[in-house]
Amino acid sequence: MLGCTSAFIAGCSTLQIENEREISLAFTNPLETSLGQLSATASVTHAEKSGFLILNTGHDALLKRVSLLDEAEQAIDLQYYIWNNDKSGRFLAQQLLLAADKGIHVRLLLDDFNTGDSDALLLMMNAHPNIDIRIYNPNASQKGGVRKTLAFMGDFRRLNQRMHNKSFIVDSSVAIVGGRNIGDEYFDLNSEVNFRDRELLAIGPIVTEVSKSFDAFWNNERAFSISHIRKDSADKEKNLAFRKSFEKNIRQDNLSILFNSIEFKSWLGEMIWATAEVTYDQTRAMDENNLNTPKQVANTIREIAKRTTDELLIESAYLVPDDDGLTLLKELTGRGVKVTALTNSLASNDLTTNHSGYARQRKELLRNGAELFELRPDAQSCKHLVEAPNACDENTLFGLHAKSIVFDRKIVFVGSFNLNQRSIYLNSELGLIVHSTELADRIARDIEENLSSVNSWKVILNNKGNLQWTGIKDGEVINYNHEPETGFRRRFNSKFFSIFPIEKYL
Repeated sequence: MLGCTSAFIAGCSTLQIENEREISLAFTNPLETSLGQLSATASVTHAEKSGFLILNTGHDALLKRVSLLDEAEQAIDLQYYIWNNDKSGRFLAQQLLLAADKGIHVRLLLDDFNTGDSDALLLMMNAHPNIDIRIYNPNASQKGGVRKTLAFMGDFRRLNQRMHNKSFIVDSSVAIVGGRNIGDEYFDLNSEVNFRDRELLAIGPIVTEVSKSFDAFWNNERAFSISHIRKDSADKEKNLAFRKSFEKNIRQDNLSILFNSIEFKSWLGEMIWATAEVTYDQTRAMDENNLNTPKQVANTIREIAKRTTDELLIESAYLVPDDDGLTLLKELTGRGVKVTALTNSLASNDLTTNHSGYARQRKELLRNGAELFELRPDAQSCKHLVEAPNACDENTLFGLHAKSIVFDRKIVFVGSFNLNQRSIYLNSELGLIVHSTELADRIARDIEENLSSVNSWKVILNNKGNLQWTGIKDGEVINYNHEPETGFRRRFNSKFFSIFPIEKYL
């Protein structure tokens, strides 16, 4: 038994390269579509600029997606780290099936790490002749449990590199890029946890660049057709049975009553026009295992930060900078740049292990001049950032998932990149860099709202060099000498994990 296990870890289960796969590229004639014509008309007076809308709430983000899918005519390209088989995941899957029924070509690229609960859903969708699904960097073992865990251990360096990119492209005319995955907690629909997140909806020349990033990953050797790695993908009886249960669940979810489609042209007057560029990490060959060199998105953000002269405003769900980041922080604050960071508190964080990496570096961040704020799970801002009944009561967690950086209120980054070492070294990431004082100021003010004492705790070092958290509760200033609103067990777990230098893998 031990011999079989050892052999398995060493690589009994191997991933066979997909040698005869066709190269597929984004739709190239957006002017043949209504969305493309409307976008082109709106762009006429904004030469070489792209238009942007901020998607600040989960409800609005889902509404915009549903409306775009309803108006799609030729092609839909989607790239995500997570696609849950929950109400929103099923609802959007239904919209894709309806689009495919109209003859629209759908390409869906998902990271393998979180697809386990959605396998049957994805196989059913992939059975449609107009839907192609590829899985990025899959585990050789597609069976769950111990077998998949052992396969992960046997190919740790490759499988620890995840595709964290998030993009939504319709008719090569409109794109959505930001922090949201596909799942109820990102769209104000979860009864236990909901996230404050942010995306940019974009039109204009920037969409072509987002499509190029999608094609790079879609055609990479790490992206496998789901039918190649799942041999039961052509099981018609199983797909038919799941389709019936899927349609039953859709009726029970009854989400359609919440989303009345709004015409795309009604959004055009709200656009902020600016020059922009896409930044994304280059795809890696299957045998590339360099985990010690910062990747493209991290380097791009760092270079912009180096040129900052007055203010750097960071909003990141996970905040675990590397040594170079801490050095840069000290340089910036040393020449008078105000550096402010908003991240999750232990109480609002969905992952204690990730918080432990931040907690390990928190004092050093403060010593190097950063102002730190940690989102409260009872933040009053939840009441207008999460559009769902009972979403902000004491039984529902409100957490931060947004990833945005504002440089001197002139340039803004919005994307999938957390300011942590997993994003810097391991995962692939995608984001938009927009040169706009108007957009930068809008997002800066959004971030600043959650810096207030009723929404976040400010973290400082007291006279004895110990951490102290300050906020307002029931109208009174209150100070904490340990992680606020958390029990002993969770604080102990965070401190325990913070002992280990495993920041890169959190």
